[in-house]
Amino acid sequence: MYYRYKLPILFMIIGLFLLAGCENYADRTHESWIQKPAGITYDDSFIYARISIAVNTDPDLQGSDVEIKVDDGNVLLTGTVANNNQITKINMISWMVDGVKDVDNQVVVR
Repeated sequence: MYYRYKLPILFMIIGLFLLAGCENYADRTHESWIQKPAGITYDDSFIYARISIAVNTDPDLQGSDVEIKVDDGNVLLTGTVANNNQITKINMISWMVDGVKDVDNQVVVR
C-alpha cells in the first residue's frame, strides 16, 4: 500500500525535473543569426516597364511625349503633354506602380 502512493509522486517529481530543463532558446538567439524573410523587391526595369506600358496604352494620353527614368524606385518624368489632365493622369499612373518610392513629375504642357 505504501508503494501505491510513492509511484505517482515519483513520476510527478521526474516530470518536474524534465520540465525545469526546458528553456526558451528563442530569447537567447542573436538577431543576426535569424534569416529575415524575403520580401518582394521591384527592380527599376520592372517599374519602368509597368509605367511605360500604362502610359502608352492609355487612350487619354494620346499625343503625349513623356520620357520615364527610374533610379532605385525614384521615377523622373520629363517631356510634354497636351493639357494639365494628362499631367495628372501620368502622375497618378506612376504612383500606382508597385515599388515606386518617389515621383518627380517635370512634365509640361506644350
